[in-house]
Amino acid sequence: MTVPQGILPFKLIPDTDTSIVTSFAGLPLILETMRALRVHDTIDEVLHIKKRKSGTYTESDYVESFISLFAAGGSCLDDFARLKADKGLAHLGLTIPSPESARFFLYAFHEEEPLKDRPEKGAFMPPETEALKSLLKVQEKLIARTHDSPTIATIDEDASVIASAKDEARPTYLGPAGYQPVINYWAEEDMILADEFRDGNVPAAYDLLSSLIRSMKMLPDTVTEVRYRADSASYNHDLMNALRPGLALSGRRINVMFAISADMTESLKHEIEKLPEDTWKPLRKVTDQGLIAGRKEWADVVFVPSKGSTKKHAVPDRYLAIRVRPSQGELFSDGNAYHYYAVVTNNWTWDGERLLRWHREKCGTVEKVHDILKNDLAGGVLPCGRFYANAAWWRLNCIAYNVISVMKRKALPQDWCAYRMKALRFFLIGVAGRIIRTGRQIILRFSGMASVCELFQDARRRLVAFSNTA
Repeated sequence: MTVPQGILPFKLIPDTDTSIVTSFAGLPLILETMRALRVHDTIDEVLHIKKRKSGTYTESDYVESFISLFAAGGSCLDDFARLKADKGLAHLGLTIPSPESARFFLYAFHEEEPLKDRPEKGAFMPPETEALKSLLKVQEKLIARTHDSPTIATIDEDASVIASAKDEARPTYLGPAGYQPVINYWAEEDMILADEFRDGNVPAAYDLLSSLIRSMKMLPDTVTEVRYRADSASYNHDLMNALRPGLALSGRRINVMFAISADMTESLKHEIEKLPEDTWKPLRKVTDQGLIAGRKEWADVVFVPSKGSTKKHAVPDRYLAIRVRPSQGELFSDGNAYHYYAVVTNNWTWDGERLLRWHREKCGTVEKVHDILKNDLAGGVLPCGRFYANAAWWRLNCIAYNVISVMKRKALPQDWCAYRMKALRFFLIGVAGRIIRTGRQIILRFSGMASVCELFQDARRRLVAFSNTA
């Protein structure tokens, strides 16, 4: 009886076949999306960090390879070796550097001079290097080629902690050391605007206005109103004072409607508890069966903070209270009959339930994007201890998010817009293919389902049409 080499009856032999195959046959669609957006041209125009023009790879080659790595599921610099070993990718147009070359490319974003005043303790926000600013310019030009001249833009702003064991990382409010980047997310277009990489000990509430303004400058000139949603980190009276009359940007004024989670101070809680019982209304949940009442209720509450939140003669802000009833009519474990929350807004025209539901949607937008950046892509594992190199890694992940978003919306069927990276890799990116060279032609033959090949062909046609209009 012949004993197989393993449990299953097959043997392993080294690859000596002259045929060219790839296990990432769908990955070139990411590259074609970047080419449709002319990311390659933009990088060559604005990003100049290589000290020598000689060498195998250009700046655009590096950026495209990083985005391809993240899309394929790579999460560290050493994973470039996996892509580089794939014989077929180079024949399909991907130029993959070695892990060491990619590391030196990231290092080129780093400078020590802006960090010289960084204290051992206390928050510090160093200015961005010119190379890092150039990478944001790539993001801005990419965004400019994707929209249809909207007049209203919803921006969700949020910070998220990335744990890191690097010696240079600072303690976060959660305890362990790490970093706490901020992103501003354009909800209607599913795009990340400006991001800001921060040390872990920089408070989430620190100078969010500057980050928001930088993001608003990336919006098209057709936008006349920004709708801003944020958690309690943005509950800052200086910030709200600046937003209330609108912001002047590039010679024009943009109206800003905001809804921000308010700090539950004792004075605010006292005013909420004084509300008559008949003022409370059900805060219904949206389900497949329609609106259904749950354990939450809402009410308008008259509240003026002890610290002035409005300038003289300005319209006061509107506070909306939320109370949560325990199930079964019992008390919460802390002995309270209700838990209270509040949202502050300068919008007095919307129905309160509509506004609270709209504000709550932020949990399914920017917080979901942070989760994708850190877990579906490679933003949750920072490559080194150099601050600006990590900032470039994070920004490249943000660019990758936008490229994938454009691919889903412009190239794939509509129901694919909801797919996370796990599904994209399983059904499209990580499929096998054989590369055949005949004369001057390169042919990619998919292995497996014919539907994948049809999907890829339709997506390529849509990208060609999109590139002619972008």
